[in-house]
Amino acid sequence: MTSLDQRLSAFELSILPTWVYDHDRYRFPWANAKAVPFWRATERAELLARDLSDLSPAVRARLDGYFRVLADGGTVVEDWTLYPRGTPETVTLHGQGIRLDDGRLAILFQALPRRPGVDASMVRGVEAVRHSTVLVSVVDREGAVLFHNPAALRALGDAPQIDAAFPDEGVGAAIRGAIDADAPWAGEVRVVTADGERWHQVEARRTTDPVTGAPAVLIQQLDVTAQRRAEGQIEEQGRLIDQLNRSLALVEEQRRQILKLSAPILDVGRGTLAVPLIGRLDAERGGELGERLLPAIVAHRASHVVLDVTGADALDPDGAAALEQLARAIQLLGSRPILTGVRPEVARALVDVDLGEDLLVLRSLGRGLEVSRRRAAARRRA
Repeated sequence: MTSLDQRLSAFELSILPTWVYDHDRYRFPWANAKAVPFWRATERAELLARDLSDLSPAVRARLDGYFRVLADGGTVVEDWTLYPRGTPETVTLHGQGIRLDDGRLAILFQALPRRPGVDASMVRGVEAVRHSTVLVSVVDREGAVLFHNPAALRALGDAPQIDAAFPDEGVGAAIRGAIDADAPWAGEVRVVTADGERWHQVEARRTTDPVTGAPAVLIQQLDVTAQRRAEGQIEEQGRLIDQLNRSLALVEEQRRQILKLSAPILDVGRGTLAVPLIGRLDAERGGELGERLLPAIVAHRASHVVLDVTGADALDPDGAAALEQLARAIQLLGSRPILTGVRPEVARALVDVDLGEDLLVLRSLGRGLEVSRRRAAARRRA
C-alpha cells in the first residue's frame, strides 16, 4: 500500500496551498511547498509540528460537519477566513476525504485565493454569522436545509429537513409558511437538539437564496431555556409563597381560636364576667385577651370581672406585667377585677406587682362568683 507522501506527491507541483488536516490529533500530517508560506511557517517541519487544538466552538462545529459529509463520500467547498500567524486570509477551501496511513479519515484541503471584488463587509458579515451563538439557518419552500451556521450545526446536526427539529405539530409548517407571508413568524417553541429538548425563541422571515435566486426562509433561533426555567421557578416560588401565606393565615386563625378557648369570656349573669385563664400568660396573650375582654365589659355592663388563674402556668415577669395591665384596664372601665385561684408560685410572681387597691383576691372561682353576686344583689337593694 502506498504511503500518504507517495499518494500526494503530484500536489507538490500545485500552485495552490494544499494540506491534509487530521481532526483527531489537530495536526497537518502533510503539506505541499505552497502551504508553508501560506501558513507563514519557517519550514515544512515547523508547520507539520504545529498544535491546532485551540479551535473555537464554531470552527469545531464546521469541521465536525465536514467529516460527516466526507464519511458519506461527499466533498465540501466553502469560504473560510484563516489566520496564519494572526494574519487574516480569506480563501475558498475545497475539501475531500483522504485516508491516512493508519486508516483514519482526514481532509485534503486546497485553498483558492479570495475572488476579486468580494466586499470586505460581506466577508465580515459571513464570519460574524459563523461565530454567532444565535442559530442561523436558511431553508427552501419544502423545509430542506440550505445552510446552517456552526451554532445551528452543533445544536441541530445535519438533518436534511428543518421540521425534524420541532416536535410540536404545526411549527415546521408555520416556519415554512413565512416564505409567502408579509411579516415574519415568531414563537417560543420546543426544539430537539444535541443537548436534549430545549426552548428556543424562533423567528422566520422571507428571504432569497443568493445561490439560486429562489424564495427561501431565514430562520434565527435563540436558546431561552434558562430564562424559561427561571420564570417557571419564579412562578412556582410565587405559588409556594401564596400557599405558605394561606397556611400562615390558617395557623394564625387557629392560634386565635386556641387563645379564645384557653381564655374564654363567660357571662355568668348579674353583671359578672368570668375569664378562666389556662396555660401561659405573656404580653402577647394579655394584649389579645384585652382586645376581647374590654369591649365585652362595655357590652354587658359588667360590674365585676373574675380572672381565674387556677389553670395558668407559673407567671414570669412578662406575665405578671400583663396581668397588672389587664387589671388596671378593667378598673378604668368602672368594673372591679376579682383574681381567683392564685397558687403559691403565682403569688410569688405578683409580690412586686401593683395590681391596684380595687383588686380583690379570693381562693377559688366559686368564691369569686359568690362574692360578685352578693355585691350585685346589695347594689340592687341599695
